[in-house]
Order: sequence, then C-alpha cells, then structure tokens
Amino acid sequence: MAPAIQGRKIAITGASGQLGKPTIDALVGLGAHTITAIQRPEATSTFPVGVDVKKGNLKDEAFLTEVLKGQDALVLMPPLAQLVELQEPAIRAAANAGVPYILPSEFGPDPFAGQLVEENELLIAKKRIRDLIESIGVSSWISIAVGPWLDAGLTQGLWGIEPKTRKATIWQGADAKVNTATISHTAEAVAAVLSLPEADLAKFKNKAVYTPSFHLTQREILDAVQRATGTTDADWDIKTRDVNEVAKEYEDKISQGDGVAPFIKFFVTHFLEGHGGDFNHKVDSAELKKLEQLGLHKEDLVQAIKVALQ
Repeated sequence: MAPAIQGRKIAITGASGQLGKPTIDALVGLGAHTITAIQRPEATSTFPVGVDVKKGNLKDEAFLTEVLKGQDALVLMPPLAQLVELQEPAIRAAANAGVPYILPSEFGPDPFAGQLVEENELLIAKKRIRDLIESIGVSSWISIAVGPWLDAGLTQGLWGIEPKTRKATIWQGADAKVNTATISHTAEAVAAVLSLPEADLAKFKNKAVYTPSFHLTQREILDAVQRATGTTDADWDIKTRDVNEVAKEYEDKISQGDGVAPFIKFFVTHFLEGHGGDFNHKVDSAELKKLEQLGLHKEDLVQAIKVALQ
C-alpha cells in the first residue's frame, strides 16, 4: 500500500533557480503542502497559484525567523557563489523559529563520501553547513544524494564530454562507476521526501536519502550520448588522458583562480575508485519504492540525455 502524503508547511530559498523552480512545481503538483518562497526584495520571479511569497534581506535573521515561524521544513537552494553566506543566517533563523527539518544545499554527492569530500572545497563547505545545523541542535538536516547532475554536467562539458562539438576526453585510470540523476529527478526526490509520513521522514534526521537514477562509467555516459544523438565513435574526436595528469592540471588552475576548474575537478574525482562517487550500495530499495509511490519517477537514460541536449 502506498504511503499517504503528509502535508507540510515548507519554506524555500532559491525557489526560482535551476533546481528551485522544478522543486516548487513538484511540491505544488502533489497538492498537499503549504509553500512559502523566500526572496530578495528586488526579485521578480513568479510562482504557481497558492505559493506564498515573502520578500526581505536573506541575511537578516530577524526577518527570516519571522517568516519561518510555524514552518515544518526549510529548503535551501542558494547560488553556489553564496553557498555559505546565505545558508548560515537561514539555519540560525530556523533554529530560532523551531523548524524541525532543514534540507541544506545538499542535492548531489554523498555527504559521507570521505575522500571525495576531503578533495573538494565545495563539499568541505557543505560539511560545515551540516555541522552548524548539528551544533545548534534544534533542526535536523536531510541530504538528497543523487550524484552530480547528469544533464547539467553534459550541457556544461563537465563529464569530459562535449556533445555540441562532439569532443570527449576519456580519463584513463578513472574507471569507477558514478551515481547520477537529472535536475528534474532531484526536484521530484525533494518533493517526495518532504511528503513522507513523519515516522518515515524522522528516520533520515542528519542522514542522506539515496535516490540516484543511474550507475555509470564515463565511457557508458559517452555511449548513451551517442545513442541519444545517433552517432558513433567515428563521428567524435575522442582523446584519452591520464586522470592524475588531468587532476593536477585543474588543481594548478584552481590555485591560479580559474573559476571553472573546481567544477571539472569535482567531476573527475567522482570517477576515482573508492573516492565515494559510487554509492549504489547505499540505495535502500524499500525506501526508494516509497518515494516512487509519492511521485518520484524512474528515468530513462537516453531520453534524459535527449531532453538535456534539446
């Protein structure tokens, strides 16, 4: 029997962003939640009917505390450039308001990936946010672990694969499988998790919910792109490079202030054996089934790539 949807009062920052918009749509589509979008005063984004919009300074704890009173969950989706500065005041405000659940900006890799976290400044910053929530001790965090986004990584060339120019660099020595999913799947996962009955949701306090769609090597991603585009190796310029050489190149670029280099390194290190990009063994099929009954759809790899490349 499918679990009954538990309606909640949910506040979201970054609700008009790349992940925020589909998350709002997924939550609204369930027809059970009361949703509040918290925005800057100058924001002009519009939302579906029924979404309450509160505008104010996103660093103002007093404003945020007032908005968050009575909320059951706070979802944080800030721009990466403001990952820490926009989450910290919201977390303190959520504690002041007694919000039981926070979904911090944790909608990708496994937060317990160990070496992967240690090697990526972005993931180190995310850990500090989780630690802050735990140290305050009022709210509990929940991470939605899907892996790096398949579609965003392809359109930005971060998988070492550039569909538009049909160029690919296979990272030799990075042969592990990686878990991944699309942005829309991630949004559905957020909505499904926040629709779980309280007894089920409480199991995930200060834990991750593992909801990836795919489990692939870099070469398997390229093969899927070729199926989606009706091409073969003969149509592509494919090179191979030693992964350690690639990693060092991007570490050097990071030290020189290159803004894109951290993201490419982030994707490269996911494919290193034992670093934590493969968390397929952590997926709980029973829990995943509950989420699917609450609106989380299974994805088709080739179709997902076709949509991403439109």
